[in-house]
Amino acid sequence: MIPVLVTEELIFGGINLNYQLLKNASQEIRDHYLRQELSEEKCEILDKYRLKSNSRLYWERQYEHQPVQEYFSQKFARKATPLGMVFYIYKLCYAKVKYFERNWGQYVPCIYNWQSGLFEETSLPDMEFIKHSGTGIILDLRNLARISKYEDFLALCSYLEEQEKKLCF
Repeated sequence: MIPVLVTEELIFGGINLNYQLLKNASQEIRDHYLRQELSEEKCEILDKYRLKSNSRLYWERQYEHQPVQEYFSQKFARKATPLGMVFYIYKLCYAKVKYFERNWGQYVPCIYNWQSGLFEETSLPDMEFIKHSGTGIILDLRNLARISKYEDFLALCSYLEEQEKKLCF
């Protein structure tokens, strides 16, 4: 049974969570309450990347033979879009996050199926690639993260637009 950690200090969705108590709670109890503040899709993202909360209320991943990787705070998880969470995990900059959030209707989340050798459409929490709907061009989120210059990112966006125009004519 999970103990009740409610007070009148912080109000979220009708539940008053005492974050100071949560910081000292076990990870299982902390995760239970923190996840209640998040949408189902955001919880799916936490599950896919096997993220657990720490005592500082950050979501992290513990690897067996590597240092712990801390990703983002609970505050960020509450405020960000699911797309923003995935892009943050892949270390995409704010400009890329905003561009794709504004233009998400032109893209489809994909995953690579090694058995068929094909890219398949998937849910946002499961995506590792995105397909530009107008051209069919597939972008690897890891490669997007490597683009460090804003001008290079703009060039990529222009290239996609040009390719889409060529296909329309």
